[in-house]
Amino acid sequence: MYRIALIASQYLTAHAEHLRELLSALDRPDVALYCDHAFQAELAEEFHLTPRFAGALPSDMSPLDVDFVLSLGGDGTFLRAARRVFASEIPVLGLNMGRLGFLTDMGIEEALPLLPRLFSGEYTTERRMLLSVDVDGVYQGEILNDVALLKRETGSMIAIRTLLGEGDHLANYECDGLIVSTPSGSTAYSLSAYGPLMMPQCRNMLLTPIAPHSLTMRPLVLPEDLAVEMTVTARNNTFLLVLDGQTKIFPTGVKVRVTKSPNQLRVLHLRPYCFADTLRRKLLWGAPVRE
Repeated sequence: MYRIALIASQYLTAHAEHLRELLSALDRPDVALYCDHAFQAELAEEFHLTPRFAGALPSDMSPLDVDFVLSLGGDGTFLRAARRVFASEIPVLGLNMGRLGFLTDMGIEEALPLLPRLFSGEYTTERRMLLSVDVDGVYQGEILNDVALLKRETGSMIAIRTLLGEGDHLANYECDGLIVSTPSGSTAYSLSAYGPLMMPQCRNMLLTPIAPHSLTMRPLVLPEDLAVEMTVTARNNTFLLVLDGQTKIFPTGVKVRVTKSPNQLRVLHLRPYCFADTLRRKLLWGAPVRE
């Protein structure tokens, strides 16, 4: 019996037919489907679909006990699905039903004909690096993409004192914020702040300042085993800590420490995966500029 959890975006109105085809493909005697109450209600009320579900997923972020997780949506939905399996070996398959999608690299239209490979074992998995975050020694969670320290108002910069390793002073960043990202996150927030791209197979961290008040402060690639400790100074005495899009408010003066997590995320692919192909398709690398 294959136990499969569906974690879906709230914005799937344009994909009614795709959802119907997907649920039909998963309607097998050897498959037990699970989803949360909200998605099950949406399927019935908006799409008039009533598939057989073996049970409901817990509404909190408790770990899942399934064989596969299917993420239906964009990268935001994929991050939400990934948080449920960080401490396990459960692979996550991202079916892109959103916009750009770097984590959900395969569109739902491409994936549907390949879905039988999930049950025949004709798929591959790759392991993605995770980071662990604590504040003053209190564990805050793990991230797949990035953790960002951001100012709370637009009128002034914040200063971020940054130490590496066992206390080696790197810099005092005067900026709008600072991003610490994984290779997976190099195509997310860091990219918009002019950070470099990293292949997912790399085992590095990336420090990317946001609007630094110095032309010489550039993004910096760090080895995976080097801890980063940051302390914020701000005029309003608070700052935002954003973990893969989840925002928390902290007082200035606390120590934010980011280290490599012992866990990794297993990402499932139904066809051979090539990051270079993703760059060409998503960022139009090599697209003709002369017509």
